[in-house]
Amino acid sequence: MNRNGTRSRTNRTHRKSNNRSKSSSANIKNRLKKRWNRKLRKFKRKAAQKLKQNKLKAVLSVIGLLTILTLVRLHALHTAPIEYGNFKHDARFNGYVISTGIDVSYAQGDNIDWRKVKKSGVDYVYIRAGFRDASKGNLHKDAKFEKNIKGADDAGLMIGLYIYSQALNSDEAAAEADYLANLADKYRVDLPLVMDYELYNGGRLENTIRSGGLRTADLNRNAMAFCRRGWARGHETMIYGNYDFLMHYAGGYELSQNTNIWLAQYNTHATYRGAYMMWQSTDKARVPGIDKNVDLNFMYINPDRPYHSLAAVGTDRKSISECNVQLKHHSSRYLGFAARPGINVYDSGTQLRQGRDYRVSYIKNTSPGTGYAIVSGIGKYKDAVMTSFKIKGGQI
Repeated sequence: MNRNGTRSRTNRTHRKSNNRSKSSSANIKNRLKKRWNRKLRKFKRKAAQKLKQNKLKAVLSVIGLLTILTLVRLHALHTAPIEYGNFKHDARFNGYVISTGIDVSYAQGDNIDWRKVKKSGVDYVYIRAGFRDASKGNLHKDAKFEKNIKGADDAGLMIGLYIYSQALNSDEAAAEADYLANLADKYRVDLPLVMDYELYNGGRLENTIRSGGLRTADLNRNAMAFCRRGWARGHETMIYGNYDFLMHYAGGYELSQNTNIWLAQYNTHATYRGAYMMWQSTDKARVPGIDKNVDLNFMYINPDRPYHSLAAVGTDRKSISECNVQLKHHSSRYLGFAARPGINVYDSGTQLRQGRDYRVSYIKNTSPGTGYAIVSGIGKYKDAVMTSFKIKGGQI
């Protein structure tokens, strides 16, 4: 072959090679473009699926929240009230806030649902911390004390402690006050410490009285020994007695000049003419959350002077009533839970500390209407003040 023919074939070969290179490059671009488009479509599908899932989760969350709130509302509307009958209160307590309470011991058993108790309208509970036995006179702890006080505290009830007394002398009475004060220093206790002074059929106290070993003056001296020891330990006090005991054994009228009285008289109305702070009206009340009968009590609170210390004059504790007590919120909407608007307390511009200088308890706060916050002085402060707040009803 000649030189021109060879060159011609070589040129054709180069053109074919260039065409193949261009075609290969275009194919690579197409493949990359298709791969990118596939990834983009896949990403869009995943993004759309995720968005749909998030929307579904959001919708389900809202539905779940509305369901919970609706159930809470229905539960609140169908909470059974306390079944305690038709009691009449003495005319001297007109204008007072009447707070409903119970007292419990081992006798009410293991299965108290304290949140149901609170929701039913019970504001406070007195818990038996211990007792002095009626034979040898030894002190014993109530078997359900720890369980009861923990449950009542968790439910937000006001708490008081009492001891069943068989004290024959001032030393035994003071020891009973120490027993309660030791527990009150450990747990949250809002109400006065109580000496439950009553006769036990055939017991040491009854036998000593009937034999002439204890007279009215002696019983009153024992009761006041309990009170003085309680005051010395920084706690307010109260004496429990039934109508017969206060009228015919102890001097109820005299005691009421120096301490608070918790009257027990099972009747539709109290006929006792002496002063009293609380009335135990029956031992057969039925309260939601408690399977067994329970004692029902009423506490009479003067809104202008809810509680004033009866401790001996000369203590250097300042009255909390001289401080500036402020609600954080003056109203709230009832959502099936106890309303607690919060409190700030100031002494000459200095903010006091809750738990160190005062305690806050709430009553009448489990249904629409008027609730009350009771601020009790502790530590360097004494007495109590009460302020009201509105609880609004209405649908969620």
